[in-house]
Amino acid sequence: MSLVGFLIDSMTKSSAQRFEAATKNPVQAQTEKIMNMVRKNADSEYGRRYGFSAIKTIEDFQKQVPVVSYEDIKDDMERLVAGEKKIFTAEDPVMFAQTSGTTGDPKYVPVTPTCQGREHSDQMRTWTYHAQEAHPDIFKGKVVSLVSPAVEGHTPTGLAYGSTSGFMYKNMPGLIRKAYSIPYPVFEMADYSAKYYAIMRISLEHDVRFLATANPSSIIKMCEKASENSDDIIKDINDGTLSGSFDIEPHIRKVLEKKFRPNPNLARKLEEARKQRDGVLKPVDYWPYLSLIGCWKGGTVGHYLEKFPDWFDPDGKRKIPVRDWGYLSSEARGSIPISDEGSKGVLTIATNFFEFVEVEQLEGQRDDPSKWNFLTVGEIEKSKDYYIFITTTGGLYRYDINDVIRVEGFYNQTPEIVFLRKGRGMTNITGEKLSVNQIISAIHNISRESGATPDHFKAEADMEKSRYIFRVEFTTAIDPELQKKFLKGLDRHLKTINIEYKAKRDSQRLKAPVLHVMKEGWYERERIQKVEGGMRAFQAKTQLLSPEKIVTQKIRPELEAIMEIED
Repeated sequence: MSLVGFLIDSMTKSSAQRFEAATKNPVQAQTEKIMNMVRKNADSEYGRRYGFSAIKTIEDFQKQVPVVSYEDIKDDMERLVAGEKKIFTAEDPVMFAQTSGTTGDPKYVPVTPTCQGREHSDQMRTWTYHAQEAHPDIFKGKVVSLVSPAVEGHTPTGLAYGSTSGFMYKNMPGLIRKAYSIPYPVFEMADYSAKYYAIMRISLEHDVRFLATANPSSIIKMCEKASENSDDIIKDINDGTLSGSFDIEPHIRKVLEKKFRPNPNLARKLEEARKQRDGVLKPVDYWPYLSLIGCWKGGTVGHYLEKFPDWFDPDGKRKIPVRDWGYLSSEARGSIPISDEGSKGVLTIATNFFEFVEVEQLEGQRDDPSKWNFLTVGEIEKSKDYYIFITTTGGLYRYDINDVIRVEGFYNQTPEIVFLRKGRGMTNITGEKLSVNQIISAIHNISRESGATPDHFKAEADMEKSRYIFRVEFTTAIDPELQKKFLKGLDRHLKTINIEYKAKRDSQRLKAPVLHVMKEGWYERERIQKVEGGMRAFQAKTQLLSPEKIVTQKIRPELEAIMEIED
């Protein structure tokens, strides 16, 4: 074990032990957590408003404190952002995490000193401990991890808002930082293409053993960009330079260029590897000892993992293990995966307080929370799907994050969960109640069946014409006959998966779907627009199912072809 690996193991072991102890009695851990939170914040404005000082049990908490969405607390949050004190917590925030809101305005999530304390550090350290136990050499080389900038702006009072992961990356201990390939300033680059170029220009010279970022689409994009720009990268490695073709801020360029030295031997090896693969540069050749990939494996982004073998194991000789990153959002980390199996993770019972409502019950009475039966950690069951509600040390109480999770099993006595989808996100034109998971499954099935492979896809509900539009960017061009086969098969698989969809289609209440074949690069251009509009480059998530159709004039320039079928 390397010195860094030894130090990381020592730091993470005690965190894992504390987490292990909590999982053996989750009801006690959750009771202690919520009682501590209400006692600590009883004198906050929110605590006085809802009588925190009188709360003695979980039942008291549920009776006195309302379920809220961000819109419900938006006015209070804006006051906090403006500099007012002790609104949600006794502690003042030290920064805000920022994420996209449902109405278009960004959401601000308070980060308090407690949010940066031991309990929260224990979460990632526990993940790391179990990952290193299973893969002992992940710290023998370099780590490539992608984060967003720690500071993306400031509130009117000067308090920073940005990425909590970026903050941790920027402020990690110096010895630990040496294990990471990418200098933090790279993540502050404004130009999206330049950032990816710099990441791959730097990391291709390193013996990368561990690749870590939440979104697997970012990993695919790293691979694609390295290959697309391989001429420049190989030349830069040979010469010890950083290409002038990319818009890199002068002060960041200066920092990076000091680190480079000519490396003609590696440049020759990369050139030879590229020739052997018909001009494509792949990570199997430049990171031959990669031991683990950490990223999301399920939910709406899991389909990207189907592309991993082509980049990381094209010869079928050495499959790279992938461990799920955990149920994670700007509001909270909800789970800690402790194995490579599936995407399940152990609920973070020592850090947040959780409540659950069965999906069928909530969606049957979605506008009346008083009718929802809230369950706690000791009451939820294996193989059932629930809406999850969180209470955090940052001041979100009984917060409706609008996520659906499934209980996959139990670790000790604590539920292991997977994220399924955003909630209340099903589309419902005529009662078919089509979910994003059903769309993903149907797309995967017809892709394997037809041989037409989508790089990216999105479904939109065309309410006016009672039909679905499937916008697909295929890996390679396909002829009209295969387009028709793909669309017909997609429709057929949806009928098989969803009996209500079949009933509505058979009765022609739901019209035949339409396929929009999108031009190459459509998804990337849309992603860049989102980034330029303020969304973080490495966390931009694809909305695979939308209840609204994009206006025709906006999408027309991106259309390659339209395929329709008859009922």
